[in-house]
Amino acid sequence: MGVLAAPGVRAQTAPAAAQTAEQAKEDSAGLVEIAALHARETARTLERQQPAHGRAARSNAGEAQYVLGMAWLMRDQVDSALGLLRQAVTDNPDMARFHGDLAFGLAAAGHWTEAEEQYRAAIQLQEKNAWYYVGLGAAQTAQEHWTQAAASFTLAVNADSAVIVHQLVGPAGTAFQNAGMRQELEDWSRVCTIRFPAEPTPWLRLASAEYTRHDTVAGLADIRRYRSLRPEDPTGKMLYAEFLLAEGKNDSALAFALDASSDSSLRQIAATVIYNVGGHYLRAEKYDSAAKAFEMGRPLAPATYLPQFDLYMGVAQLRVLGKQYNDAAQGSDCHRVPVLDSMLTAIVATVNAGASADTSLARQVLEGPVPQYRHAIDNFKHQCPGGN
Repeated sequence: MGVLAAPGVRAQTAPAAAQTAEQAKEDSAGLVEIAALHARETARTLERQQPAHGRAARSNAGEAQYVLGMAWLMRDQVDSALGLLRQAVTDNPDMARFHGDLAFGLAAAGHWTEAEEQYRAAIQLQEKNAWYYVGLGAAQTAQEHWTQAAASFTLAVNADSAVIVHQLVGPAGTAFQNAGMRQELEDWSRVCTIRFPAEPTPWLRLASAEYTRHDTVAGLADIRRYRSLRPEDPTGKMLYAEFLLAEGKNDSALAFALDASSDSSLRQIAATVIYNVGGHYLRAEKYDSAAKAFEMGRPLAPATYLPQFDLYMGVAQLRVLGKQYNDAAQGSDCHRVPVLDSMLTAIVATVNAGASADTSLARQVLEGPVPQYRHAIDNFKHQCPGGN
């Protein structure tokens, strides 16, 4: 029958789709808040390490405006806070803490571009404060500047591993993913599974990376861990189906792919997995299972794939017809003749519909076994009572 030429399938790293602008801003807001708290504490520590004579001169200018501005900011009076924090920066442009908290306020107001500028100013003044790199990365994430955000998060983590907090897991992973930095995403996901084993997404991303490089042993373990945390997630079911297919567990792969196809974004991947399952059944001469698989996958497939489904579904159905014909003939079961006749007519239509997928195979089927079965069924019909 030959090897089926199925479209290539590779898992998408979930969440598969890139974040929306609103999702990116929401995640960034949460990260900026925790980063601001730690950055402020670190900034004060670094200020105390400065020489005493310089510290006094630098800490006085702008401090009153800063303190009052922060008080307004903590009360969510952002507009009032920003005016005072801007004044503090103007009065003392050499104080990293003032720039950092002005950036925090600007982020709270949704002014991400200005926030990014203030984080850069804070970093220039206090390079050892890794939390400012986190804030910078969050501001870049909110603007969907993925490559820049990935670089900022990398600098932060390399400078101080203490920045690896729960709120950083999602934004950093999304930045690596959307920047197309596969190895960095895998490395980050592995770190996160160690630091935060109950966080689901890193397990999914790690399993997806392992699927891409055909590491089914590690991948199956990681996708199962993900599914233990999010058993109903369609993306996890879909990736699990792909691993099961690679392991030759076709029945389970089919079941999980069908289940995952309830998510419309996964229908095409599900269709391809089911198509490959049908191909495995066909090669294993499990013709009834193959025909059913192609039939179940066809409604999920895009129009360009339909001829392939039709052609091989027709081939499988023809083999099923052959067995049913033999059983009916051996038992002289004339009641089966109309069913066999209708089946053959439907099969011819199905193969014709899929002929463009492989014209040679379609011609071979239509000019070989189809006429033979047509002749045999007609003879069987004539031998039955009332046959013409």
